[in-house]
Amino acid sequence: MTRHTHHDPQPQSLGPPSGVQIFIPAALNRPTHTLYSICVAVQPTLQEWTVNRRYSQFLQLRKDMIAALTSPRQCCPGCASFGLALRKFPFPMKTWIRTNSIVRRRVKSLTKFLELVAERLYNDLPKCHVCGDKVKKMVRPFLIRGAQPIGSSTIPKIQHSLSLQSYAIVHHRPRPVEPKTMASSSSSSLSTQSMSQSHGHSFSTHRTMSDPLMEPSSPTDVDMIASTRSDDSYGQQYGDEMCNDAPVPLEEAMKQVVLLKRESTVEEVAFRLSSMWSAYDLRETLKVADDLGLRLSSTMEEDSAERDDDTDDEYKKWEVLL
Repeated sequence: MTRHTHHDPQPQSLGPPSGVQIFIPAALNRPTHTLYSICVAVQPTLQEWTVNRRYSQFLQLRKDMIAALTSPRQCCPGCASFGLALRKFPFPMKTWIRTNSIVRRRVKSLTKFLELVAERLYNDLPKCHVCGDKVKKMVRPFLIRGAQPIGSSTIPKIQHSLSLQSYAIVHHRPRPVEPKTMASSSSSSLSTQSMSQSHGHSFSTHRTMSDPLMEPSSPTDVDMIASTRSDDSYGQQYGDEMCNDAPVPLEEAMKQVVLLKRESTVEEVAFRLSSMWSAYDLRETLKVADDLGLRLSSTMEEDSAERDDDTDDEYKKWEVLL
């Protein structure tokens, strides 16, 4: 098989920093499929949430966006440039082998793909209202449908968060400190910390470490109905995308959570697990965190011992061209 050397597209300066941040902190590596947990934080509305998507859905989104941006009838230079960037992006190829190292490599690539999309769509520069709006209608349901609010975020506000007039970072008054819950006391703001640590920056939201970002919201029936709505029929293909497999022993289930950062706590793994596998409740999972601490730490050490060059060789060996 002929291998081609790819180079990541160079980041372009697209005006003031965007208040939209997208990141994939974890994946659930099941024998038959892999779920990727996408975290979205919109600073202007102070909304944070996660959605789960499969690799095939990322692939289809890219294919549909390229088709929309490279139509023979379109001559918009900006959209043509976006379409070219998507075509040249080194999108991870399909593979039948899903070791943790391969999944972690794919997480990094898919995160860069989402960053490219967000950089082009969620900024305050003038945009085409024809093909550009069509692409926005594709990306919005991909990032919103099936949203799981984090902390005090709500579905109605999340629905509005990717339809703003401006995505520039704004300054908010500090939120009042709320009492910690069991879910938030030991691992507050894991979602935001994961993003800021991996990207080297964070939003100016004046948040404190006591914010209950790890506390799942409790949306009302109206909220749940709203979460299934879409501005376009394109979005109907997306849902909550939870793993509905039968439960397995908790320790085994937690080992199938692949985190981008190799060092992690049991609490963080439990949070990611409960957001991707419907059989596991966060509070119930956290109740046994102390019992699983040493065993999980041992598993993480074994996983972190994998060599990156071995990962590259293994990935290339098992790549299957589409």
